[in-house]
Amino acid sequence: MVTSKLLPRARDNSSMIDYRAIPYLHWQPRLGRNVVAPATVLGEIVNGLDDVEQSINTIVLTEKGSVPTAPEKCTRLAPYIDRRPDVAIPNITREIFDAIRAWEPRIVVEEVKVSTEDFDHWRFPVFWRLRADVTREVRQTIVLLPGERIPGGEA
Repeated sequence: MVTSKLLPRARDNSSMIDYRAIPYLHWQPRLGRNVVAPATVLGEIVNGLDDVEQSINTIVLTEKGSVPTAPEKCTRLAPYIDRRPDVAIPNITREIFDAIRAWEPRIVVEEVKVSTEDFDHWRFPVFWRLRADVTREVRQTIVLLPGERIPGGEA
């Protein structure tokens, strides 16, 4: 279920966004690269489970060292992309599992399965549950390595 909303604008009808009017504790602006919403509207936000899924996608698809204020944040997948599957899959699995466990405190990662889609395409199903979920329902987020991250890939 997509729970996106448009960000409220300031009372003077300027282009400024009134962040104080957002009623959610956990939210973030919707990113355009998400598989969940291909057509992103400027000012749209995600909250709830969509916020967690977008956070998982962001952690996995952002290269370690590319966030200036947190250089250890995210994953380091590039060294493993051109490796044999028997070498790449355990290392990619460890990178994803450790990064999500460290940088997304709202969830518990149950399992990460890495599989090759094609010769040079990877799929990362991440099985997780909310830390505060009483029912302990396990959810799945499938992260696809986009073409621009694959050496010689298409955007």
